[in-house]
Amino acid sequence: MKYTLRKIVLAFTLLFLCRQGIAQANKKESFSINFGPEVSFTESSFRTTHRAGYGGSLKGEYTVGKHLSTTVNTGILVFQGRGYFENLVLQPKAYKNLTAIPVKAGLRYYIGNFYAAGEAGVVFLNNYTNASRPAASIGIGDKIKIGQGKIDISLRQEFWFGNPNNLNMAVLRVAYEIVW
Repeated sequence: MKYTLRKIVLAFTLLFLCRQGIAQANKKESFSINFGPEVSFTESSFRTTHRAGYGGSLKGEYTVGKHLSTTVNTGILVFQGRGYFENLVLQPKAYKNLTAIPVKAGLRYYIGNFYAAGEAGVVFLNNYTNASRPAASIGIGDKIKIGQGKIDISLRQEFWFGNPNNLNMAVLRVAYEIVW
């Protein structure tokens, strides 16, 4: 996990050093919706059973102060199961694909040209294991103004808690934002 967080911090440091624009929180009491694709890079024990995931998400954001906003987020992620050999006869098998639907709420705090975010909620898992698990994430991101909208680029560390293993991943998200 330390290695992944270092990669996230390094990637965003390089992004901010190379970028020319200024991104800030939306006006106070404004509402925005953003939507876009996500790529999830599985970690630790989750990596042994499933490959990197892909999907999309929809996020609503309400700005409550100069630097603070609240968020509500949902989406869908699909992880392809890895193959394995069950016995010495070498009969190949594969873990079932995993479909996840996270539903989370959280806060964003804008610091200069970027933001720090934290979210918590629940994730509904289908196929591999039919269950729901508590979920939490922390991350950083940036908004780049393009015409009437913005591009929201973020990296976050995602934690899905539960037995027998926690499912952890690093997630890259690129979304288009519309502000009201």
